[in-house]
Amino acid sequence: MRITLDKIEENNFGSSIASNMLRAITVFLAFKCILIEAQPSCNFTEDTKRDLICTAGSSDYVLVRGLVSSNNRTTRITLRDCNIIDVDFEAFHQMPALEYLDLSQNKIKNLKLGVLDEFMRLKFLNLSHNELEGFPLGLFDEKPNLEVLDLKANNINELELGIFDTLKKLRHVDLSSNALLGIDMNPYIFDQSTRIQVLDFSRNDMSGSKDILLDAFEELHFLNLDRCELNKVPKFVTGPNLKTMKHLILSSNKIRSIDDTKIFKNLENLEILNLSFNSIESVTDNIFSPLKKLKMINMNNNKLKQIPDTLFRSLPRLGNIDMSHNLIEFVPVNAFRNSPIKNLNLADNRFSFLTDNFCLELKNSGTGLVKFYFNQNPWQCACLRDALNEVKSFGIVYNNVKYTGDVPVCVTNDNSFNCIRQMNENSNFVDLYYNLLQINN
Repeated sequence: MRITLDKIEENNFGSSIASNMLRAITVFLAFKCILIEAQPSCNFTEDTKRDLICTAGSSDYVLVRGLVSSNNRTTRITLRDCNIIDVDFEAFHQMPALEYLDLSQNKIKNLKLGVLDEFMRLKFLNLSHNELEGFPLGLFDEKPNLEVLDLKANNINELELGIFDTLKKLRHVDLSSNALLGIDMNPYIFDQSTRIQVLDFSRNDMSGSKDILLDAFEELHFLNLDRCELNKVPKFVTGPNLKTMKHLILSSNKIRSIDDTKIFKNLENLEILNLSFNSIESVTDNIFSPLKKLKMINMNNNKLKQIPDTLFRSLPRLGNIDMSHNLIEFVPVNAFRNSPIKNLNLADNRFSFLTDNFCLELKNSGTGLVKFYFNQNPWQCACLRDALNEVKSFGIVYNNVKYTGDVPVCVTNDNSFNCIRQMNENSNFVDLYYNLLQINN
């Protein structure tokens, strides 16, 4: 058989084409496989087929059209912790029914203007735990039904005036753990979002905020200002429009005193007040008297040495008081009269005695203690015996695990074993107690 040179070249050429095509297909399939591995895996829940939940792929991913888009029945999408670094313009193309979108715990640094425009029914948007620094003005313009906006734990350092203006139905905003500075914040930022009920500024520096910052609110119920570098109770949290507020958190700040007698006069519906972990040394008499609906107050971990004689008197709904971990040297029974206190925590202070028949006096004034914690005080042993006998006789729960004999709980320098209820003697027992603790340690 003769095979011409032309035929051989033709066969070699055909083989070369086939080989190149095969190589290209292999590379394409390998590349496609890499892409599939990189992108999140998404599945609908069985019950409704409208709730789409995605789990992370093997590497960082840009959210593009095709993964979750083009489904007019989807109402919920969860893309939490999916290694998303950016969101493309058509990522949510043709999703008119979408009401819930969770993009939290990703690596998104910015959102381009228009990327959220295609779905107008959205009520819940979670962008927390990303790397966002701010937003382009107009980003939320097509979100007239948005009610909940979670932005916590980003790097947001600025909110442009007008960013929330179209969000007329907004009721819950979480801005905690960002880089906001109250002194730089435009005081009119919330002027068009008057229906906000829950606002969280915790772990931002809100010192220096303008007094009118929250003046537009009509329905605020909950305000969190934990760890906000405040050195006093700010006026922007106590305006006349905030009569609706029920829960105010001012914990872990630098507040040293509360001496403005009118500071709480407008908060007539407040139920919970948290002032714990500050540096409060003094509180003015009757400072809480306007708070007729107050149910709970937390002032633990401050530096109070004295309780004013009328501090908690005649608050008709006050059931819980925590003043543990202070420096209180004397507990005036008058401070609690005519308030229905159920739980009182005075643990870890510096008093060595209580007024004789302390619990009976409170009971006779309308206070029905259920729990009373007074452990880790420098008790005189005779005074502690009286207190323990009294709470036991009334069936009041106390922290009995602190009285097992494992550590010193009281001291005495009186052979007659009498309770010395004299303030000028208190410091002597305080010194004895802490000297004893130091020896045992």
